[in-house]
Amino acid sequence: MIRFYNSTTIRTISTEEVESIRTLAQEGDPVACFKLGRMTYAWSDLSAQEDYLITTKRLLTQAQRGGVVEADVALAIMMLNGEIEPYNPRRALGMIEEALKKGNEYAAYNQLCNLIFARFGYKQDLDLAERMLDELMEHSTNPWFYDLKGEVLQARGRYADSELWFAKAVECGITFSYNALAYARGYDNNGELRDWNAFIKTQCKGADEGNMFCMHYFAENQMQEYDSLGPEQTEKRDECRSNILELLEECVDQKHGFSAETLGDIYRGGLYGVPVDYDKAWRCYMLGADYALGNCYEKLYDMIVEGQVTRGADRQECLEQFAIYGARLRNRRMQEETVRMYRNGHLTRYAAEIEMYHMPEVEKRYVL
Repeated sequence: MIRFYNSTTIRTISTEEVESIRTLAQEGDPVACFKLGRMTYAWSDLSAQEDYLITTKRLLTQAQRGGVVEADVALAIMMLNGEIEPYNPRRALGMIEEALKKGNEYAAYNQLCNLIFARFGYKQDLDLAERMLDELMEHSTNPWFYDLKGEVLQARGRYADSELWFAKAVECGITFSYNALAYARGYDNNGELRDWNAFIKTQCKGADEGNMFCMHYFAENQMQEYDSLGPEQTEKRDECRSNILELLEECVDQKHGFSAETLGDIYRGGLYGVPVDYDKAWRCYMLGADYALGNCYEKLYDMIVEGQVTRGADRQECLEQFAIYGARLRNRRMQEETVRMYRNGHLTRYAAEIEMYHMPEVEKRYVL
């Protein structure tokens, strides 16, 4: 099995292992090219001399030419995120489905995510996802499938039943599962809190292991604590504010997009006693957009329109780019702005994409 690299697993890889993979990739080894490409995508700092997306695409294309089926899937995901031109989601989904027919586990993982979380235009289909998972786990011990089995159960509201699967995933080294495991241990199948101590203990363990969702949970906890304090409780408010910023900044450093968006909201709105700082908000939203969050493109767009930042001669170009990139990530407002701009004579270089994908979706919303 080729390892599923993401920003969480990259944190556990030694410099020696990275350099060993890099050396093999430079020698043309297709599997090493795939591994280095995925690591570069998850951790852009590994790309020193060019944009990390260019490096990633080049490495994955080399792996694809070498027959690594996982590279087809990784390139398809980049295409679906609008990170590869031309934007062609139909082709991308077809690439995933072809890899799935070959029995590829990476393709299966991504298709399951599509079905469980309704990604990329898929409708949620928990029955199909559970059948696929049960068949896969008859002959596979891939721990990411344990995680997804737990996700299916939690999506059905069966928190207590999901504990076994998230615990198995964590035991196999999937620290990503800690946050969901906390809910599995803390809540029953009716969604009622059954064991607060187990919940918070697991969140703490996950945070210690670097799980960004767990750290984000504690940041949200501090936000709620701040809101509950009176204006005279300045010392406690200062402590909460410091904790919020420290936790969110650590999450952002570890490539957690939702934390980048939350931190941007804080700086943009002057929340929790933090001074308004549009430059910092802009940088946070740019990071969130870089982590494929459509909402961040919308907020960047609005910051320009509302005059919170100025882009000078590049203003219109920025608005157009934020609109089209946000549309690719299925942000409803950016899809509508993209179509509006196109009808007003802008974004014509994306005419085929807009007419094939974005315009039909926008028009469908207004059909009575």
